[in-house]
Amino acid sequence: MTQLQELITRARFLLSTAPKRQEVFKLINGKRTAKDIAIKIGRAVTNVLNDIEKLKDYELIVEKRNSKGTIEKRDGSSIYEKASLIKHVSLSYFQEVSKTNKITTKNHHKKVSSRRLSPIRIPSEKEILDISKEGENQIYEFKQPGTATQKITKEIAAFLHTKNGGILFYGIDDDGIIIGSDMKRQEFDQKLHNSIRNTLSYQPNIEIKERNIMGSKILIVAIPPWNRETLYQNTKTEKYYIRKGTNVFALKSEEIKKLSRGEYVV
Repeated sequence: MTQLQELITRARFLLSTAPKRQEVFKLINGKRTAKDIAIKIGRAVTNVLNDIEKLKDYELIVEKRNSKGTIEKRDGSSIYEKASLIKHVSLSYFQEVSKTNKITTKNHHKKVSSRRLSPIRIPSEKEILDISKEGENQIYEFKQPGTATQKITKEIAAFLHTKNGGILFYGIDDDGIIIGSDMKRQEFDQKLHNSIRNTLSYQPNIEIKERNIMGSKILIVAIPPWNRETLYQNTKTEKYYIRKGTNVFALKSEEIKKLSRGEYVV
């Protein structure tokens, strides 16, 4: 991937689901300070500065320098300009994250599959009993009844960025004790899909099943492996998450860049 294409890819991931940040990026022209931009769009200066820091971290903007190499400032504030490679690129290039890796050049031979992946196989009753005894791992997550759907949505988003996807068992506590679900599958399905729709930038193809394990009904959420194209941003926190082992972490900028190239982190 060429340097220009990589910058466009980064911009897509950072701007496509953040219209306010797009406004900031659009107004950066080598003349305005953060205060100027904040006044123009009616936002707090601190919020604009946060967006500028993210844009800077992704190397989409740089501090403007004069002919002597000194950073230009006004009223003690740095003036920023777009990186030279994307200075004249239209904002329309930064709209669709899911199509990012479909860019091709003669130097980019790695083919990224655009097919929709199916959820991983639902384990049998005996397998679930074995899993509950062995405990959580990279693929399996337990959630006791009453767990907030927002937490489950976060777990799903984290699984979606991994090579193997995962399975979440609702009705099993952290110690692997099978308690059972506190709601019917239809109710759980509705609540979870509403949470996903209101939280994630893209809607994943998950599967929800019900299993009767020794008289207790548990609900199973099967999450497909990462499709090597789409990044699922939490629009509430503006972060991307990934599962490593049994924990969920916010993706670092370097990890996001790696995923943007279609490369696995986990």
